[in-house]
Amino acid sequence: MAYKAAICIIVREQSSLTGVTFMTNQQKNILAFAATILVFLLIALAVYNKKSSEIKYTRPLMGTIVELTLAGKDEARLNAAAEAAFDEIKRLEELMSHYRGDSDVAKINKAAGKEAVIISRETMDVIEASLKASHITNGAFDVTMGVLGKVWLTKDDRGEMTIPSREEVETLLPLIDYHQITIDKKNNKVKLAKKGMKINLGGIAKGYIVGKAADVLKRHGIKKGIVHAGGDMAVFQEPNSHPWLIGIQDPRNKDKIVGTIEVVNTAISTSGDYERFFIKDGVRYHHIMDPSTGFPANKCRGVTIVAKDPTLADALSTGVFVMGPQDGMKLIEEMPDVEGLIMDADGKMTMSSGLKKIYTAETLH
Repeated sequence: MAYKAAICIIVREQSSLTGVTFMTNQQKNILAFAATILVFLLIALAVYNKKSSEIKYTRPLMGTIVELTLAGKDEARLNAAAEAAFDEIKRLEELMSHYRGDSDVAKINKAAGKEAVIISRETMDVIEASLKASHITNGAFDVTMGVLGKVWLTKDDRGEMTIPSREEVETLLPLIDYHQITIDKKNNKVKLAKKGMKINLGGIAKGYIVGKAADVLKRHGIKKGIVHAGGDMAVFQEPNSHPWLIGIQDPRNKDKIVGTIEVVNTAISTSGDYERFFIKDGVRYHHIMDPSTGFPANKCRGVTIVAKDPTLADALSTGVFVMGPQDGMKLIEEMPDVEGLIMDADGKMTMSSGLKKIYTAETLH
């Protein structure tokens, strides 16, 4: 936006002898002073009215594209903060990835049924949070489902996705039980009770890491921003700043949103059957498994959770997806500082009482 200022000061005195218009030294000094004031006014207007810009930064991390949206006037500060946040995400991912042979998760899984292993404080925090989430959801969220990776989302010799038999899955169910995780928080030790057990922190670690990245940005002086990684997001701003407007994706149309929510200093996590899936013989198979059956949960299309704690939001979006709309919404309404939207298997939406206050349905044009 351009701001214009016009100040015109003309001081003249007519000579009765010559008829020539001229200025005295005093008048010249006044004019110079006025010009100086004008310059300062223009500078002040430009500085005062300069709006904070929003810069987006992206980086492939955690198996997705991580996007940072940072607001501010100092681009150098924004750049430095973004790099620090990405470095923190990379560091934490290396600790908790089940794909890396040297991660904390890999160490725990290799020692299953043998001994407790020492892990980082950060991984301990996530495992402890996962146990709490498992208790809250009555086991609908369970990080010991990592063992199902043996039979699910694998391909045959022709490169086609395979469907395991019920017998194959049922042989693994005894290894899925969060009660079999023992933690020694004082010494940062974790043990899996049974040989063959595996944990996978994919349903909770991303929320934790997103929250930690937001903390890094704040420590670097960023007052307003978004950390977005796949289905997990943390937003923050100063109290007097306008709310962020966040769209909720239609599970059956990636280019469409079902509505928007206005959020301030919170976390949003979405779990759905549309990110990692395949369809075979008319049946949709996806990555969100029901711990009680070992098969993909089938009561929901999508769940969005809004909560102050990004780690809890991530775990709850998965747990509620498995629980289904009735039990899931009951849990959401019972929890403080937690709101949610659930789209069931038929596409019907229900939302918590608090979410209704910040939700606007998308209108058709």
